[in-house]
Amino acid sequence: MKRFAIVLAIVVVVYLIFFNPIHLPGLPFGKQQSSATLTKQVNQIQVKTGSIRAEVVLGEGNQVRAKLSGKGSVSVQRSGDSIQVKTHRQFSFFSWWDRSKVTITIPRSYARALSLDIGSGTINFDDEATYRKLAVNVSSGSANVKGISADSAQLVVHSGNLEMDQLHVRSATLDLRSGNLKVTHFSGAFNAQVHSGNLKMGITELSGPVKASVNSGLANFDLPNDADFRLNGKTNSGMLRCILPLKEKQTGDKTISGVHGSGTYTFDATVNSGVLRIY
Repeated sequence: MKRFAIVLAIVVVVYLIFFNPIHLPGLPFGKQQSSATLTKQVNQIQVKTGSIRAEVVLGEGNQVRAKLSGKGSVSVQRSGDSIQVKTHRQFSFFSWWDRSKVTITIPRSYARALSLDIGSGTINFDDEATYRKLAVNVSSGSANVKGISADSAQLVVHSGNLEMDQLHVRSATLDLRSGNLKVTHFSGAFNAQVHSGNLKMGITELSGPVKASVNSGLANFDLPNDADFRLNGKTNSGMLRCILPLKEKQTGDKTISGVHGSGTYTFDATVNSGVLRIY
């Protein structure tokens, strides 16, 4: 039994040295790859960051690159039809003062699916880009994303803060579990669900139907004066207010309906608990 324990310990040590799966510093093997080549077979780029500051920038060429400044590690790997960028950083009580940062470079020519998954750190993306699909998932950190056009977008905030500016899409899905979600200069159609938290949308152009549901929290929709929609609203124990003038307006005990502009698109709004404002 003792001999077996010794052999097992040797195997574990050799595995840690050569593969370094938990990214221990100072080991000679298992180093993380910092770039991957973008080919026509790559349909998705996935960026997953933990408790670190991250910045996404656009560059020339065909390389997805990641450069780390400070503590931790970062890897860029090709897996099937996707390229995955992951950061690894052990938690410490001094993380609040740590200025470590990772800069992720994506080829400017890339236009397929982009996924940004933020843990407890921050991420910033400030450039004009067009993608087939955009997904942003914030756990408990914060993200600032600006200048994205996409066929579809999915924004999810579990607990944290997400700010989107100049988001132009055919359709978007917004899922706010808790925290804050702010979208400015939005154009397109959307489906928004507020479980708890604060949602604020500044809409430049409404070009499709809207569904909005507030279970608990606050949702504000700032629509352009020339927006064309037909409102169908109902409440259970919350409050729904539409400040914009409505034609054919009808109000009941827990319902409100009417037409703004030509009424081209439907605006279905439901408030179970909380507040939903349209202005």
